Amino acid sequence: MRSTLHLLHPEWQGFGLNADVHRGARALAARLFDNRDVVTIDAPEEERLSVTDGVLGLESIARRFESALATVRRASPDRILMVGGTCGVELAPIAYLNERYGGDLAVLWLDAHADLNTPATSPSGHFHGMPLRTLLGDGPAVCTRLIARPLTPRQVFLVGVREFDPAEAEYVARHAIPVLGDDEFREPERVVEAVRAAGYRRAYVHFDVDVLDPSGFPCALMHSAGGGPSVNDAMQVLAALARDLDIAGASVLEYCERDPAWTERLAKAVLGSGLVS
Repeated sequence: MRSTLHLLHPEWQGFGLNADVHRGARALAARLFDNRDVVTIDAPEEERLSVTDGVLGLESIARRFESALATVRRASPDRILMVGGTCGVELAPIAYLNERYGGDLAVLWLDAHADLNTPATSPSGHFHGMPLRTLLGDGPAVCTRLIARPLTPRQVFLVGVREFDPAEAEYVARHAIPVLGDDEFREPERVVEAVRAAGYRRAYVHFDVDVLDPSGFPCALMHSAGGGPSVNDAMQVLAALARDLDIAGASVLEYCERDPAWTERLAKAVLGSGLVS
């Protein structure tokens, strides 16, 4: 039987301006991981952050990444299910799983944003816009030195991404990274087909709730310019991935509990998709 690590990582420092996702992650995890053993990565709700090498809170982020990676390695799970704060928390689970499975891992990035900036290209200096590029080996050295096996561009599938900074768009074009959008949300089996055509059967699913249409989902940390799938359409994609691929890991991130009723609705939808169990 595969071992599963249920991880709560309520880090907000990757955004750095408020701790809304810290509270949102805790509320959502209580519902999604009810009656399960949960490992929590300590992320203080209050912390003074400074800018290092162009990144707000980098010292705190790097220290927590090292601690989280050590925690995951000690647990040595086959699968990781995580509720987290900002997208920056993806470093530890994805770095661990990519090393464990020798690069045989597709990473499906369901997000309104590509998160492919570096400290040199980021308009904001907020790390939650850099984790995917860091996992590809191009982030802050204090983080990349801890990644034994960086991702390669062919492992990455951007799903629902609709806002690119210029340097991100150039990186995506240069490496021919697939960008799957509205058509795939209407026909979710096309996402599975894209992954299988690239030769993968095992996947990690990153689900930042800002991929959802903001007109129907008001609880994301970052508000996209518009568009995106409904909650129901997104769940159809998650269900197809859970049904047809070997899910080595999954996350739900950047949720802000602005109304407790939304916590229940989101948790019920994610549980119904079969992605988190």
